[in-house]
Amino acid sequence: MSKENKNICYSYAGGHHFHYIAINRASNPRVPAQVRVLGEAFQVTVEGVTSFWFTHNPQRLLIALAGAKPENIEATQGRTWLFVKGDYSTDCFNMTNEPLTPCVRELLQPDMKESNRIVKEREVKAKKNNN
Repeated sequence: MSKENKNICYSYAGGHHFHYIAINRASNPRVPAQVRVLGEAFQVTVEGVTSFWFTHNPQRLLIALAGAKPENIEATQGRTWLFVKGDYSTDCFNMTNEPLTPCVRELLQPDMKESNRIVKEREVKAKKNNN
């Protein structure tokens, strides 16, 4: 892994990155949210319910919140997804109210020999079942 990639996270688990399909297809309805910063945790109130949410990149959320009007902070109803609308864009945060899992710092390539062996094994089993 190169030196400049050490701070990149490849995880899509809660508290890490969003997948674009989730943002486009499952992020509604959105409801107003109030966020209070408590160190690296965030006290979030949505529809009268207050809980603690976490993100792997609290600095990014702090920057987004610093430039946002309170009425421009929303959460997806029933999910720990936070949206902070700024002057030029909306920042999206896949938060979690569970303990934060570690970031995934490198992508592991699949073992193609093992994958091919499994495929061949399945083909043999399917052939036996068809005879």
